[in-house]
Amino acid sequence: MTKHFARQDIEFEDEFRVGTRTDVGRRWSPVGVRPVGRQKIGYEYVYLYVAIKPFVGEVFARFLPRLDKQCFGIFAQERSGELKRKTLLILDGAGAHRLATDNPLLELSKLPAYAPELNPVERFFQELRRKLRFRVFETLDEAESYVTEALKEFLTDAERVKSLTLYPYIKDARNNLN
Repeated sequence: MTKHFARQDIEFEDEFRVGTRTDVGRRWSPVGVRPVGRQKIGYEYVYLYVAIKPFVGEVFARFLPRLDKQCFGIFAQERSGELKRKTLLILDGAGAHRLATDNPLLELSKLPAYAPELNPVERFFQELRRKLRFRVFETLDEAESYVTEALKEFLTDAERVKSLTLYPYIKDARNNLN
């Protein structure tokens, strides 16, 4: 692994399943009373692939139909099309996180196994899930449109993305690489 990347050339990646199944979450209610709300049990879904640069608050996202090596390759190809310099892409150990061919603009690095708390994209997804709680989507297109609108809020607010994703360990690790 290359030892030195500029702060703006370090990003983390993960995936989030979006679909027609309602995320019920939690709600306040009197003791002994179950909260009431609409719900849909659906099994249509796509995956939202997201790469985030925690030091600059940049978000890159794409919807793809599956979580597999082929779709990850498509995502990596699209991502590298927007990069100007070699970037360190840090991701979890999912089997899908493999590239069929070498990508000159992306260097992949894996997080330790069974440590999702180290991936700042998980914290980003936590905020996104909050916006999806108790939403009923009749179609997959409706779900994608809603998530796209929710993403726009983050795409225009780099400071918010940085505050969610720039974990202290990332700052320390970057400083100690030099």
